[in-house]
Amino acid sequence: MMTIRKDGLQTQKKLLKVAAEVFAEKGYRDTTVAEICQRSGSNVAAINYHFGGKDSLYAAVWKKAFEEALAVYPPEGHLPADAPPAARLRALIHSHLHRILDHGRLGHAGQILLRELSCPTEVIHQVRRDLISPLQKLTRGIIMELLGPQASEQQIGFCEMSVIHQCLAIGFREGKLPAFLPKGRPIAEIIDALADHITRFSLAGIAVVQAKIEAGGNREMKSQI
Repeated sequence: MMTIRKDGLQTQKKLLKVAAEVFAEKGYRDTTVAEICQRSGSNVAAINYHFGGKDSLYAAVWKKAFEEALAVYPPEGHLPADAPPAARLRALIHSHLHRILDHGRLGHAGQILLRELSCPTEVIHQVRRDLISPLQKLTRGIIMELLGPQASEQQIGFCEMSVIHQCLAIGFREGKLPAFLPKGRPIAEIIDALADHITRFSLAGIAVVQAKIEAGGNREMKSQI
């Protein structure tokens, strides 16, 4: 196995750092290798040597950003596995919002994650699937507990989509928080308020679906509310 010299590791770290800045600003499609090289003081040969090209560099940046964001804001929120599903749902929502909005603590991670989630690329299809699948499994597990064992895959999927997209909708505003939120408040306080609201709203909707299941309304693809 080839050992990378100390100066090579420094170059690799610098490329990852600068690439993260550029990908966060412009997204994958509008980012060029030339700009990354110019900002980092490196050359194309260095990118090819350490990462094999733009695609592999982006995959490495995205994986690093995702893993760092999860480490700072774990989806379980440090709750025990036997915590009530409503509490675990709130922790999950809180984690999603922090990973999207807390650019101060996460650096460019939130912006990179949001860009990829809002406009997925095929470049990191496998990496994205491997990293997001555990989150999807966790979310679906919580929703299944709330809906009960009679819930269909479609009902679980609809509820999962509704919960997650409420979180993503805040991020899609390109850093601009809704006008009705108080100005000048710490981002952590705003995220707490948003997490509380989305949790209450989601639990209320899930309860309606769960009541319909108990009443025998478990047929799929019906338009009636």
